[in-house]
Amino acid sequence: MLDRFIWGDVERISPEAPVPVLRVTSESFRLGGAANVAHNIRTLGGRVTACGVVGRDETGKKLFQALQEIGVSPAGVFLQANFQTTQKSRIIARPRHQQIVRLDRENHGEISSRALKAIRQFVKRQVTRCDGIVISDYGKGVIHPELLELVADLTERKNLLCVEDPKKENFARYRNATLLTPNKEEASQASGIEIRDEISLREAGRRLVHMWQAKAVLITRGPEGMSLFRSGREVKHFSTEAHELFDVTGAGDTVIAASSLALASGSTYEEAAVIANLAAGLVGDEVGTVAVPFQKLKRAVQGQQ
Repeated sequence: MLDRFIWGDVERISPEAPVPVLRVTSESFRLGGAANVAHNIRTLGGRVTACGVVGRDETGKKLFQALQEIGVSPAGVFLQANFQTTQKSRIIARPRHQQIVRLDRENHGEISSRALKAIRQFVKRQVTRCDGIVISDYGKGVIHPELLELVADLTERKNLLCVEDPKKENFARYRNATLLTPNKEEASQASGIEIRDEISLREAGRRLVHMWQAKAVLITRGPEGMSLFRSGREVKHFSTEAHELFDVTGAGDTVIAASSLALASGSTYEEAAVIANLAAGLVGDEVGTVAVPFQKLKRAVQGQQ
């Protein structure tokens, strides 16, 4: 996914011009979705090989090039003809950084069986060369039931690290992950329990650990922080640092990136949750999808000690 940001100043509405006018002052492109996860892993010091599908269009070319420029290998990114690469255009008004509207361009057809097979074969080849698998599921079709079944079997047989950010299209299909990171709404939908208070939160978390056969589930709760669930363990809550947030776009991407790197580096689940929580807070300091630099996160961690 590629995010396009269009910045401008809104002119005052007058009887002569009743429709608001945005005078464009700048425009930029940033990696979004799963590509933003890869970007965050890279800026935090990890090595990444991206895997997915893009179209043979201008947006796909920009995304492919952007990955290469930041040092992410696009070896697992496959091209599909007649496929529209996802692009989200965000129209933002200064000076308050208010997002006026978002324009989505994306593929509405199915990803070809050939591309899905190529992805599975690529994952099989790569598992012996990596420390773990990160699945950023945006419900666009790449994260297919057969792929999830393959990853579940690989993680079980090879005791491989696997961190997944789930989406409703596949709630019933995740299995054997090291960690899953649903937000509060997703956790409610997946568990069938509306999270309203501490009691319902605990019940939902325990149910998800069991349902997904996961080693851990980290429910992100926005301003309320995060809650870590593990089988046979007491729930651990992590509060969010109090500071003004401009935007939380991509915060979930940063959570999965930071927690994956932390676990791959030998951190405990609690330590990974603290690191992910701090990293997510740094995302809100800026507008749009942001890749958190290692030194900035390091300073935040040191500030907690």
